[in-house]
Amino acid sequence: METTIRNPEKLILSPVPLSQEVRATYEEGSVVFMDLASLRRGGIVGTLRTLRSFRPSCVIVTGEESDLAVFRDLLSLIALAIRSPVRWYAPRDSAPIPLTWRNTPLALGRIVIGITAGFAALGANLMRLRRISGESRHELREKGGNLDRCLYLRSALNFGALVGGSVGHVAGVANALQRAGKKMRLVAAVKQPLVIDEVHQVTVAPHSLAAYPHELNLFRYHRKYLRAVLRQVEDFHPDFVYQRYSLDDLSGIFLRRQLGIPLILEFNGSETWAQRHWGTPLRFEATSEYIERANLRYADLVVVVSEEIKRQVCSLGIPEERVLFYPNCVDRAIFDPARFDAAAIRKVRQDLDVPLEADLYTFVGTFGQWHGTEILATAIRRLVDHERAFLEARRIHFLLVGDGQYGEKVRSTLAGVPFVSLPGYRPQGETPAILAATDVCLSPHVPNPDGTPFFGSPTKLFEYMAMGKPIVASDLDQIGWVLRGWRPGEPAPKVSGRTNAAAILVEPGNLDLLIQGIRSAAEMDHAARRQIGERARKLVLESFTWDKNVNAVLSRFAQILGGSPCA
Repeated sequence: METTIRNPEKLILSPVPLSQEVRATYEEGSVVFMDLASLRRGGIVGTLRTLRSFRPSCVIVTGEESDLAVFRDLLSLIALAIRSPVRWYAPRDSAPIPLTWRNTPLALGRIVIGITAGFAALGANLMRLRRISGESRHELREKGGNLDRCLYLRSALNFGALVGGSVGHVAGVANALQRAGKKMRLVAAVKQPLVIDEVHQVTVAPHSLAAYPHELNLFRYHRKYLRAVLRQVEDFHPDFVYQRYSLDDLSGIFLRRQLGIPLILEFNGSETWAQRHWGTPLRFEATSEYIERANLRYADLVVVVSEEIKRQVCSLGIPEERVLFYPNCVDRAIFDPARFDAAAIRKVRQDLDVPLEADLYTFVGTFGQWHGTEILATAIRRLVDHERAFLEARRIHFLLVGDGQYGEKVRSTLAGVPFVSLPGYRPQGETPAILAATDVCLSPHVPNPDGTPFFGSPTKLFEYMAMGKPIVASDLDQIGWVLRGWRPGEPAPKVSGRTNAAAILVEPGNLDLLIQGIRSAAEMDHAARRQIGERARKLVLESFTWDKNVNAVLSRFAQILGGSPCA
């Protein structure tokens, strides 16, 4: 959250971080940007104190109309609470409307209704969960036979640009299940990008999300989502459910209990832990943990992306045979360097305002806690401040694609710095072309701040590898394993040193060694770069494609059910 300018000309409020294109339309004069995620991290008291400290000449509520339709009441009340003589409601590409106190009673009434409905949904979910938890695991309707029809549940609420590893994961699994012969129906809050047309998608738009605490919005939405899912069950008659677990959702285990449909639960780590350490601590954390554990207990197969998550799941009493560890993967047809010729690469660089002749070093991600963008920005700043001649001689340029929690820190660190482009979020489908136009990929991930083992499996790492690019990467648990040639099913490699890897591996979180790694990549000749990139691509295609991932999931599922869902 930018708070250095207390009397800006404009204070821009939006549901989610704005794209660089939209930000540029407001950046004349002094301006401060705030979004709901950054405001929520400050807590309600701290947020109100911060907002009341501003004296902008103008407050503008803006964003995509679809997002504003959900958050208009909340953002309008926030705007009216700020001491400013002028306030506007200005959806993108629409005429601005003056904000006045006239509609405040109606907005407050809708918020009160949302809070009441949220508490009612919380109570209903707890009653449902107690009924489920008081029973043993129900027998399945049909334990064997061919399971041909898959209902994919993705209940997470997404707003703004749909980007990041989760997007690639959803599309990768859904598409691979379809290719494996499954008839697919995917139910989500918004249409998921990169999913092939053969996968039938159903969207379930949320109500207004203005309740406080924020989790009440989730409980309320999940009630609506489950009703929509039950309608799909009546029409589609699924044989099994594949659910990407989302915070506080009971949909998958409810279907398993009521209909006897076997459940595959994709669990990418504890959502309650992530909120506690990377986001805003939950008001109903005990309830959320209760729901999380119930999902793990009642799923027929739990799929995790790292050895550490598997250890955590098994420590809760889940039998090891019902937990499958397979890292994130890549779609080999999409991430194929052969798709992009010199003209395509030139166009990408022109569109991103990158010098055509530059030696381009790229990071793509969502600028979260564990992505290491803060240390990467500091490394770039130090190189510019102390080794400018080296950067100029090597024609080095940095491209950091994305935004998120640490976006403002990155922009602040790199403000006015040459040799850098910060295009913000780009559509997920542009990632392969961006990587094709890249010379060196950067994966500066950092350890968890509380000292717990790193449990990530960065999707972008596998996408970098598939594009055959040299990579400067943190030697952090699974990242280092994969780049040393580890394969799923093998024990963790016990090696010392960072040689003979399909990347330049550096100590995680070490600024000096990250800079040294970037310098090493710059000094590597073209033949060596090609060799290390080809090795990385070979490793990923041998073991880390979504088709291999899904085949492993279906094979374990068949063993558990005693049938043959791969048929």
